[in-house]
Amino acid sequence: MRSFEELKGLAKHHKQGFGRIVKCEMYKLETGKVLALTGMHDDYHDMNLAVLLDDSYRIEEIAGRMDRIPYPCCEIGPLERLSTLAGVGVLERGGLKKIKERIPRNLGCTHVYEMIESTFRAIFVGSYNLVDRKWEGVLDLDMEENRQLGIRSPILADTCYAFHRDSADGEVLKNALRKIEEAKQTMEAIEAVKEGRAESVAPGRDGGPVR
Repeated sequence: MRSFEELKGLAKHHKQGFGRIVKCEMYKLETGKVLALTGMHDDYHDMNLAVLLDDSYRIEEIAGRMDRIPYPCCEIGPLERLSTLAGVGVLERGGLKKIKERIPRNLGCTHVYEMIESTFRAIFVGSYNLVDRKWEGVLDLDMEENRQLGIRSPILADTCYAFHRDSADGEVLKNALRKIEEAKQTMEAIEAVKEGRAESVAPGRDGGPVR
């Protein structure tokens, strides 16, 4: 088997026959809701999708737009059926299966489904980044500790090689959970100080208060 570099090199002196770019963006709104924007661009399509999720990552609103497509008959029908996806949980197992159940293949658009799938997977990864931001400067987990927490998660466990349950390490997980508990105590102390409670203090190394 040739290496990636060797295989990629085969294209060096050839004209590209087709290209496709799918881009997904996520935004945390002031209301606690999440907005996901996805665009697909290739030789035949320019399509966009907007998904608004509630604070439990269920689809609240979804809409699309087709700026460039090969068949005019596809411009309205597939997008009208997007409203049937309201209530689908993006982070729940079987979410993509529900999409196919609510929009039958012969009534939908293959490319819209591809965009929805890419959006779901981007939200799946991005949701952890959005949640982690509130712990910046308080919680410091290394990559392996993060991975072990992922293996422990019912959402991530056995979803890929990195989160295979057979690679669980109890000691690393124990250390990560300890750090999280300490971070929670620190966050509680910070919030208490903000609220003006004079008795609030930060936890010390031994778990007791620092006065």
